[in-house]
Amino acid sequence: MIPQTINTYFHDILLDNLSLLDLDISLSEQTIVNMVKYMELLIKWGNKFNLTSIKEPTRIVVAHFLDSLTVFNVWRCHSSSYFLDLGTGAGFPGLVVKTASECVNLTLLDKNPKKILFLKLVSKELGLLNISFANTTFQNYFACSPRTFFDVVCFRALPKKIRHLIHPDRVLNPNGSIIQMYSEIHKPAINEFEGFEEVERWNGNLPYFNFKRTVIRFERIPGYEFSEKREFKPLNILP
Repeated sequence: MIPQTINTYFHDILLDNLSLLDLDISLSEQTIVNMVKYMELLIKWGNKFNLTSIKEPTRIVVAHFLDSLTVFNVWRCHSSSYFLDLGTGAGFPGLVVKTASECVNLTLLDKNPKKILFLKLVSKELGLLNISFANTTFQNYFACSPRTFFDVVCFRALPKKIRHLIHPDRVLNPNGSIIQMYSEIHKPAINEFEGFEEVERWNGNLPYFNFKRTVIRFERIPGYEFSEKREFKPLNILP
């Protein structure tokens, strides 16, 4: 179990730094309790499932939970929003977004079966509903016939060498958005998404880290016609 002092750290660090990161969101006490339980599970299973290289609880709060919440600086959940988190790893940012805003219908995608197992465990322990799990690669996912069209496709810190494999237009609703979370290391020089344009951006520094975060939301360019033909194969989503 996480010591009570860590529970206090989580509560204080999270709430004290929301305004520093321009976050105008309200987190209920139950949401804070769920996030603490999430962190407890992350620390408990971290080594076995290779979930995070960060071990110190205060830094976990900032680097994973606060960082994930910065998605809300460029997007707000509407009733029954469908949200796809690509390469979610230990659930960041998608599962934190879901914990903070339960109206989200969430799909978590990761090719690592151990991480999918961990995400199922957390979802069950927190009693979160309307979550699907895709244990597959980006290439396979975007080559498949989508079972769901999303309002948001989001990813964090994808290496440049695999970004060309991402085709969010294939699974987005007509008015859907791409949300990309960049660090200075991974930030591209130009917009990499064919047929999309930047509509909103947030820049900030995570407390306790010398780390700059940029969150950008993209929308379709009106009237744009994609040049590539769409040929799909069936897609298997885990329950």
